[in-house]
Amino acid sequence: MIQDKNFLVYRKAIQSLISQSVPSGKSLDAMLEELAERWNPLFDTQGKRNLVEDVNALVRDYIRPLRHSLQTKPPDMNRLHALAERLSASKSLMKITKKDFLIRYLELFMLKSLDPTKL
Repeated sequence: MIQDKNFLVYRKAIQSLISQSVPSGKSLDAMLEELAERWNPLFDTQGKRNLVEDVNALVRDYIRPLRHSLQTKPPDMNRLHALAERLSASKSLMKITKKDFLIRYLELFMLKSLDPTKL
């Protein structure tokens, strides 16, 4: 019973963060696409897709060990922003120069990855 209540609180918190982070009339996926176009420096279509998937995989790998603590205490935007900033400063993402767009992308992709309705 307590576990169900925790899950509902967690799900509600993630959904609330998504609704606060995505302008009305846009979807989370549309926002991610728009941001990817801004931070991704590649011109080649396939290379661009590959880089986005690499970044997405990096995010999933980064939050996997944190998932339990994030489910116990749902994240807020400050915590997600701090995680995104830390990840954007990693050696893997060092060459991406448009950090503001990348950090925003990372925050939203973390939300998408943490959304239990998308599992």
